[in-house]
Amino acid sequence: MSDAPIRIDLCSAKGKQQSLDEPLDLSVQITNVSDDPVWIVGVLPGSEGFRYPQYTAEIEGPFGPVEMSFPEGLDYARGLQPEDFVRLAPGESFDPQRGKGFIPIQQLAWFKPTQAGRYRLRLRFDATESDPRQWMGQTFVRDQRRVENLIQQVPHVEVQSNTLEIEFD
Repeated sequence: MSDAPIRIDLCSAKGKQQSLDEPLDLSVQITNVSDDPVWIVGVLPGSEGFRYPQYTAEIEGPFGPVEMSFPEGLDYARGLQPEDFVRLAPGESFDPQRGKGFIPIQQLAWFKPTQAGRYRLRLRFDATESDPRQWMGQTFVRDQRRVENLIQQVPHVEVQSNTLEIEFD
């Protein structure tokens, strides 16, 4: 995975120590670490398992993996559009949860630890699917040929972020 043209960093605005009753304030940065521009798609409805690219958070608490349930209706995947693609110049970064109709990564947005202790969080970005139909979503895709062309320009890689450790007390 070290040959990937992108790097993902998961950061906490509140540092490595936090109170259980404080909301988690995380940011994600995807950085182009290659010498060429790359195209990336941010987090869209359905990006956590219903379409590509997929953004999957792994959360491990003091007693093992943290399982989460989400409200109904979070499985909708609107059609992929040309403006959902972000071009990153070499060295450039962006948060895939912010701007251009992107949404927060639900596993991180809904996470609220119930027990004190050390938690480890990691994010996985998976753009390995080569079939454009697995990227498109469930509704109309405007300018489908352009979208398919842009999909081919996204690095078809799987990348894991750093492991962020936070102690909740």
